[in-house]
Amino acid sequence: MKIGKEKIKGFSLILSWALYDLANQFFALNVVSMYFVRWLTLEKQRPEILYSIAFGISTFFVAISSPLLGAISDITSRRRPFLVYLTLLSVIFTMPLGINNIFLALVFFVVANFGCQTAIVFYNAQMVDITPKNKIGLVSGFGRMFGYTGAILALYLIKPIVLKYGYQATFLPTAFLFLIFSLPCMIFIKDKNPKGKISLIYFFKKERLQEIFKSLKATVFGVQKFPGLLDFLKASFFGLSAINAVILFMSVYATKVFSLNEEQIIHLVGFSTIFAILGSFFSGFLSDYIGHKQSMGIVFILWAFCFFCGAFLKDVSLYWVAGALVGLSLGATWVVARALAIKLVPEEKMGEVFGLFSFVGYIAAAIGALFWGLMLLLLAPFGVWGYRFTLLSLTSFMFIAYLYILRIPNIKKKA
Repeated sequence: MKIGKEKIKGFSLILSWALYDLANQFFALNVVSMYFVRWLTLEKQRPEILYSIAFGISTFFVAISSPLLGAISDITSRRRPFLVYLTLLSVIFTMPLGINNIFLALVFFVVANFGCQTAIVFYNAQMVDITPKNKIGLVSGFGRMFGYTGAILALYLIKPIVLKYGYQATFLPTAFLFLIFSLPCMIFIKDKNPKGKISLIYFFKKERLQEIFKSLKATVFGVQKFPGLLDFLKASFFGLSAINAVILFMSVYATKVFSLNEEQIIHLVGFSTIFAILGSFFSGFLSDYIGHKQSMGIVFILWAFCFFCGAFLKDVSLYWVAGALVGLSLGATWVVARALAIKLVPEEKMGEVFGLFSFVGYIAAAIGALFWGLMLLLLAPFGVWGYRFTLLSLTSFMFIAYLYILRIPNIKKKA
């Protein structure tokens, strides 16, 4: 009977944790990938490079703060306070997005995106506290499955609002839904054996700062101690540069290249998201079965194929096939990457390593966004073919990423 209660409790914690992945997608999809970028580039007729710069600034701050906050998290064994405060920061600054002042709207976006993306570092690290070691890939996939379920909810709960009232009306309900679905994780996932209090005064003491940077320095310069970690981070940088560029501008690309209207975009993204759910679920099983390294290589190859198809397809009906492949690839990416990162490092370094992974990922996101914006500026005279060639050029990122994956040593399965 006691074992049954423990299983129920364990599952309820995993469910609460997974719901945050669902909640996060309201911001990630409705704000980052869909309505804020469309409001800025299509409605306000601002160039893509402006959004690229705002996103780059935001992710730069995420990149430089994540390793430091991750080190603090490991020293204190506290992840929950960071998750709560950063989530609330994102919710608050999402609410006023879409105000008529473009500059202020971009500033609010920078802050909201910073809060949302930095919170993911601590959400990822929480998985260690609730997941059996032999089920890491499965639970990671479970979380992403909930995440893409959240993407479908985000699309279709907001659809009547955007079709009737426009892009500006979507941000307030998006913030509210982000908050509601994140509450179970923020309330029920507690820190195990916290060691210290978190306060600015406490951490700005000289001896505490020395401890933080000593720990961080040991992780950064001790990457070589963990076989395969450096190659994993390099592969992640190149792969995520391309992937994040597509995530940011996929809806604009579909409108510019295939002339899809608002409702068609929503249905296409929803269709792709269904396949993302399948990809996140089955990739968890696959990575546990054939190995996380091998699975990551397959994911990068699939992405390169998606870019090639998206660049050359002219029949709009065939674009649905590309959408399905993008969904499968996207669903598998975070599941396999998260599981592979956990397998490469010891548990006591999890917060710092996810901080480093976040650092690499968000620097990559900024580089990818800027690369996309600059390519479109240079290729503007070519019109639609400028968009197509920009997408095709992303295959080079995947090729380099795949080469680094091959250099990671094979990881022995743990009993």
